[in-house]
Amino acid sequence: MKRELAALAAREWDVVVVGGGIHGAAFAWDAAQRGLAVALVEREDFGAGASWNSLKTIHGGMRHLQRLDLASLRESACERRTLLRIAPELVEPLAFFVPCRGHTTNSRLAWTLGLFLNDLLTRDRNRGLPPARAIPAARTVGAAEARRLLPRLELPGLTGAALWHDAQAVSTERLLLAFVHAAAEAGAAVANHAEALELLRDARGRVVGVALRDALGTRTHEVRGRLVVNAAGPWVDELGARSGLGRAPAPLLRARNLVLERKPLEVAVGARSEGRFLFLVPWQGRSIVGTSYEPAGAPPSDPLAFLELAARAFPWAGIERSQLRLVHEGLVPGTGGAHGLWTRSRVVDHEREDGTVGLVSLQGVKYTTARAVAERAVDLSLRRLGRPHVACRTAGTPLARARLLSGTLEERTRVAVREELALTLADAVLRRLDLGTAGPPAAGDLAVVCGAMARELGWDAGRQHAEQAALRAFFGARRGGGGLLE
Repeated sequence: MKRELAALAAREWDVVVVGGGIHGAAFAWDAAQRGLAVALVEREDFGAGASWNSLKTIHGGMRHLQRLDLASLRESACERRTLLRIAPELVEPLAFFVPCRGHTTNSRLAWTLGLFLNDLLTRDRNRGLPPARAIPAARTVGAAEARRLLPRLELPGLTGAALWHDAQAVSTERLLLAFVHAAAEAGAAVANHAEALELLRDARGRVVGVALRDALGTRTHEVRGRLVVNAAGPWVDELGARSGLGRAPAPLLRARNLVLERKPLEVAVGARSEGRFLFLVPWQGRSIVGTSYEPAGAPPSDPLAFLELAARAFPWAGIERSQLRLVHEGLVPGTGGAHGLWTRSRVVDHEREDGTVGLVSLQGVKYTTARAVAERAVDLSLRRLGRPHVACRTAGTPLARARLLSGTLEERTRVAVREELALTLADAVLRRLDLGTAGPPAAGDLAVVCGAMARELGWDAGRQHAEQAALRAFFGARRGGGGLLE
């Protein structure tokens, strides 16, 4: 991949995609694979926004049963199957365990019925998957078996446990980059650290491109496109407002997941506490607990308050403040709290909705279903461009670069710079090398990465110091408790 902003501005594209999160990357791949000339721009780094914050789980949609939203359940299960198939080195099955108590919605009987319905409605969940990637049938077990499976489990009134499988991404960052790689290999031009300042409009009000600012320099560029797809995540409506569109902004929630330095369990465990359903998930030798939601417009709460809630939800797990290594945080559409979280993504045809020709907006909700949402958005884009329909092929095309980088740390860093547009130290540490997604890296590893990037990119001592200081500030802001964990 090459970042050439001047080249982006030197021609007209069929589609200019604003936003390099999972939805924008999936759209760019699909559109390029279907023959469109695509430019993808991202104001920070690919996957640096809401896509970076997740429990690393690829959900099959069982939660949608509670709302009887069978269409979303089916879509989630199909997309889990797709990711298990097209990214087998990064996505793998993961067992889930929820203790059963009482005689209502968390009883063993309720879970038995729910799991039966889920298996029935997703009976094709393993179609085309090899046995090692298959999702087994769900089941419930009695209290004695539950304690055998989770020896530390001591809960009053325990009647058993629900057991099922979803999937987990070893690295959501590498998975997203695989979509970007695939888009570039299909012919898309991609650029990170390129901020869309506003939409360009002609005398008739039609959207004809975007004005870009090079976030690593001083120049601005105008990138022309017959269609602009606004996939800027939480900033979808902000970009429209800066460009004179009067659409009311969608309400946002601040979503948090906490990375804990503790011996992980062999399964993901769920529990309800104070009106919230939380999961404690094993990941890369550590644990992640989540997810909490709060209004984005309110002052941020202390992450340690959420950690204490998690400790009450899992009293047998021994969760302590000293275990907190990193706070993953991102903005998602919704109001109030977890119950107000959007459950369906939004694809807006502005020509039909508000008369703005040349603009489509895409605001996703779940990482798991990004590919399917992008498929619908590309279908719409083809119609708006007056192109004949071309079938989507991304569900059956393996992501060739969906894997962790190999080699020594210095070798992997060189690949990140030369082939993956790692232009800042944070780009490499947080989203290419998996050094910083679970907490601050070791000082020696950081020195190796910074030194290798300096040689590749010509950084002087001052630039190296600034890059390390910026990364320290990032981790400092995501440790929680006002420095109590230092």
